[in-house]
Amino acid sequence: MFPLDDFQIERYFGKHNTETKTVLAKLNDNDIAFEIDLLKKKHAREKSGMSLEKYLDRTGVRYLHSLMVDLLKSAPELRMYHRIKNSQGNYLISKCSVHRSAPDLSFEVEERAGGGLYIQPLIHTDMGIFSLENVSVYKFLVDVKEGNYYCLNTADYRTLEWLHLSQPEQYATDPVLFSQRIVQKLEETHKVNRNNLFQKQEIKALPENCIYVSEISDSLLMFTPKWRYENIIIEGDWKECHETIRNGEMYTIFRDQKAESDFLDYLKSLHPNFSKQSGKFFYLNFSDAKKKQWFLKTYHTLLEQSIMMIGLEMLKHFRYSSHTPVNSLTILAQEEEILTLQLKIHFGKEKISLSELQKLLLAGQSAILLKDSTIGVFSEEWLDQYAFIIKHGKISGDHISIPQWMMLSLEEGEAKTVLKSSVEEDWIRKWSDWQDEHKIVYPVPQKVNAMLRPYQHKGFEWLALLSEFGAGACLADDMGLGKTLQTITFLCFRQEQRQDCRHIIICPASLIYNWEAELRKFAPHLHTHVHNGNNRNIAQFFENNCHILITTYGTLRSDVEKIKSIPWDTAIVDESHNIKNVRAQLTKAALTLNAQNKIALSGTPIMNNTFDLYAQLSFLLPNLLGGQEFFKREYAHPIDQDRDQEKVKALQKLTAPFILRRTKEQVATDLPSKTESILWCEMGEQQATTYELIKSQIKDSIFLDIRTDGFAKSKLNILQGILKLRQVCGSPTLLSDFPEHSESVKICTLMEELENLKDNKALVFSQFKGMLHLVAEECRKKGISYFHFDGDTPVKERQHMVSQFQEANNTTRLFLISLKSGNAGLNLTAADYVFLMDPWWNSAVQQQAIDRTHRIGQDKKVFAYKMICKGTIEEKIIELQDKKQMLSDELVSAEDGFVKNLTEQDIMYLFD
Repeated sequence: MFPLDDFQIERYFGKHNTETKTVLAKLNDNDIAFEIDLLKKKHAREKSGMSLEKYLDRTGVRYLHSLMVDLLKSAPELRMYHRIKNSQGNYLISKCSVHRSAPDLSFEVEERAGGGLYIQPLIHTDMGIFSLENVSVYKFLVDVKEGNYYCLNTADYRTLEWLHLSQPEQYATDPVLFSQRIVQKLEETHKVNRNNLFQKQEIKALPENCIYVSEISDSLLMFTPKWRYENIIIEGDWKECHETIRNGEMYTIFRDQKAESDFLDYLKSLHPNFSKQSGKFFYLNFSDAKKKQWFLKTYHTLLEQSIMMIGLEMLKHFRYSSHTPVNSLTILAQEEEILTLQLKIHFGKEKISLSELQKLLLAGQSAILLKDSTIGVFSEEWLDQYAFIIKHGKISGDHISIPQWMMLSLEEGEAKTVLKSSVEEDWIRKWSDWQDEHKIVYPVPQKVNAMLRPYQHKGFEWLALLSEFGAGACLADDMGLGKTLQTITFLCFRQEQRQDCRHIIICPASLIYNWEAELRKFAPHLHTHVHNGNNRNIAQFFENNCHILITTYGTLRSDVEKIKSIPWDTAIVDESHNIKNVRAQLTKAALTLNAQNKIALSGTPIMNNTFDLYAQLSFLLPNLLGGQEFFKREYAHPIDQDRDQEKVKALQKLTAPFILRRTKEQVATDLPSKTESILWCEMGEQQATTYELIKSQIKDSIFLDIRTDGFAKSKLNILQGILKLRQVCGSPTLLSDFPEHSESVKICTLMEELENLKDNKALVFSQFKGMLHLVAEECRKKGISYFHFDGDTPVKERQHMVSQFQEANNTTRLFLISLKSGNAGLNLTAADYVFLMDPWWNSAVQQQAIDRTHRIGQDKKVFAYKMICKGTIEEKIIELQDKKQMLSDELVSAEDGFVKNLTEQDIMYLFD
């Protein structure tokens, strides 16, 4: 209540010791102000880049914390008071306790009742354990119960501040990110109970034997046995399971006792001294290691048995060789895309075994033990030139077989120059010209019925160049950038070169008619045949002299024997992540296709992990990535488990020439401000059967009404019949007569599209509230967070959701909106994708919905998709709109305007 000057301290605290009085004196306002002034000067001197406010918050609080700790030590019985606000809002001063014992801090991962993860900090005190949400925290002081305070240590209250600023709630629906960004960081300093809420990756594999070589006390050479399970290295005594965390994900490794024991027995046999040692590690003095070249001989023996040697380049006693590697690389033969090379490498007079060198490089080593007991080192420049070739090649003596395509992935230098000599100079020139955005390598075929945008022209040229080189290509542009058009242009290009060639397109069932419609639109001269359904007959494709066979992944799997026997000019796999599983029958079927050119289309070649890429690129470029185990060990496991950035760069370098990805931001100047497309959907058997049943019932009823009451008086029934069929197109569940979990092709298609969007925000509109609830239910199942409003949502709540959605750092990227309640008056420019679940005749209403995002303030390109069920009343309405030119606002301003303009013949067409 008074300044703590000397008079007040002597008056009230005179009985306390000098130490306590000294600390109390420092709690004087003037003393604190003086200390803060010193901190300001220190901040100015250090020029740390941290703001003064943040600096004082950190150092000033630390100073006060130290005073409190000192006070508790010197006067633990000192009476304390705090000022609190009562229920009437008045401040009262009452007695409190600041406990001398410091609490501990731990964390629990818990699951919210509505789904999603959260982290619960726990304060462990001598009064019990308290969750953070049930206590009051004032920087380092925690009031756990009715004025019982504990003083957190500096690290703990800083941890709580970090946790608050990290906003763990933004990762609530993403367990991997939640673990990586929050849990794993906390585990570095605190105990975290994960409560088995994170999926554990199980590893059951034969271990690769490893030896870590190191030196002790400049006198002993030590060999530590280790085992690599996939990409995780384990050492020490055997136990059945080993658990570890890599980048936030938990791994349980089931260790192979026999394999590990056999390896230890083998190591003990390598030197008489080893049999007397513990088995956890083995050691020799330097002289014994060099005697009769024991180390050199053992080193080569271990390499021959594929036992990895780690740490060689860290040895100091074994001197480095004065020689650098000298190489001789020549092309011996070329058979189609495979080159056979002769590579000779010498350190001085010693020739290096390519097979031994391959094992070293695969083990991540860049040094080799030479016969004179020196260590030969491969420089970064040498590795950039030759490591790719040696790692990925098939070795026999001094011969290496590699795909010719690898030339494109190499750094400029000696090796690339040699490989370039196997490629025609004209192609090299065209590949160079393609890099120049102003040069045209191939003109667009005249029969393509479209004007390609500059980036689309480049994409077509890239496909054509790789085709000429004999390499496959993965076109991975963002959704909406025209992958289909670029591919169709390439097919027209191929048709110009060979008029009798045939192509196959394999895609999800939902995209069959998108392809058919796009080909009809952009290349009407190419005749297509859809090979799908129970009555499919591949003979018709040849009888009708068609150019392009369009089929589904499921049909490919069923009819693979027929399809693989046909020599295709071009095989296209759309949404190529469907063949990411190398063990699946579908992938095996795709790999058997006999095609001169292969193209994969996908906005997301990697869905879950790096290994997803393996099957897709094996389809396009056999032999480029090596065997499965090699790819896992060399790339997939280091990238996915360890987030190894060097491996990420190496894989990008290897695959970059064959994967072309452009984002909307990269090609923004080439895009219109708004692109509208139709997203065709094909019903499954169950939904199609329901649709035909309802259509038959409505048709009989409507035409009976027309005969009885006349056409004019039947228009309300016609409108109701159309509405009912549109609901079935969305989901039969919208009709009360059908089960809750009827299949819906539109919901399945929408989910696929949303998964491809990644960081983009999207609006989903539907005229039917029930449809939005079905989409919301599916989003909850898949862990997709969303906002949702319809006519029942209060206006204030709507605006609050809109404000949150518009925030740049808000991670909820989906907004479900009722078409009637959300088609006007809203600003949702954070979104750049719009999906209209049930488009209708009133284009003005649809445009108003799209314009929630396509309006002033939008700095991104907008893509809008109308979802239409193929072969249904939705498709026929679009055709009638075009036929009658009913897209103008005058004709469609009222809901019955559409029906008023229909004839009886039109009604027959709609319900046929």
